[in-house]
Amino acid sequence: MITVMFAFISGVFAIFLIAAISGTLSERAGVVNISIEGFMTMGALSFAIVGSFMNEDGQNNWSQIIALPAAMAVSGLFALLHGYASIRLKSNQVVVGTAINILAQGIALYLATSGILGSDGTRIPTNYSPVRFDGNAGILNLYLVIAIVVVIAVGVFFTFTKTGKRYAAVGENPNAVDAAGINIIKYRYFAIVLSGMLAGLAGAMFVVVKTSGTFRGSTDGWGFLALAIMIVGQWRMKFIAPAALLFSVMFGLGEWLWAINGVPLFISQNADLLKVFPFLGSLLVMVLFSKWSKAPKASGIPFDKAKR
Repeated sequence: MITVMFAFISGVFAIFLIAAISGTLSERAGVVNISIEGFMTMGALSFAIVGSFMNEDGQNNWSQIIALPAAMAVSGLFALLHGYASIRLKSNQVVVGTAINILAQGIALYLATSGILGSDGTRIPTNYSPVRFDGNAGILNLYLVIAIVVVIAVGVFFTFTKTGKRYAAVGENPNAVDAAGINIIKYRYFAIVLSGMLAGLAGAMFVVVKTSGTFRGSTDGWGFLALAIMIVGQWRMKFIAPAALLFSVMFGLGEWLWAINGVPLFISQNADLLKVFPFLGSLLVMVLFSKWSKAPKASGIPFDKAKR
């Protein structure tokens, strides 16, 4: 059972890490993105629909490598709605993010329970299970490998590339960057679409890791937890990764501690209370780290050339 718990923590860590990086990529370019939950939901929905057709008999587990990019593509396109409203129309980015979350939730709940597009009337089954590289243990899985590749790629991008440094400058001082002849709008559109794609990838992983290959219309608020991880991690890769690991361990304990032999009787009899622990822990961590929080200076501020 301990091995099962660690395998679960591994998958959750991958989801939280990618989702938190998703928000970071958007905000480092100056676009507040509280719609990670909505993007994750659309990614999970797309992944489930594709998976329900490609793995209907449960014999094509590796077809996930097609369903995962499909989820990223759909979620990236969905993110264009956020980009158009917040970048082109200069709408309040928090309001836009809230609207995206509500819209995505409505679409997902309807399609997951409609009896069409792979739904059985209550959910969309994919019959997918985690792709493991270490036998039955499952600690080293496809999702963890993808997450590691993503965090390394993003770290290298921001640290060693000229484009990455310009990208970060767009979220700190867009007027100065614009004066240098760099297209702020292009960078911000790129940021929100890339953010949507990564959040969609995290949502697709959620379907396999958390809900055993089925989608019931929601990602259980994990996108909001990813926001908390991003803030605790100070919008920096070197801090986001340990923050994601901390939250993942809290979730693993909340889900599986009750089932481990030798735990106190009180814990095994009140297992449902443990599931509240990750959310309470999230609030506590947020409070403890809030006074050190330093968001990108231009985050949430629509770019206006006239104010340069």
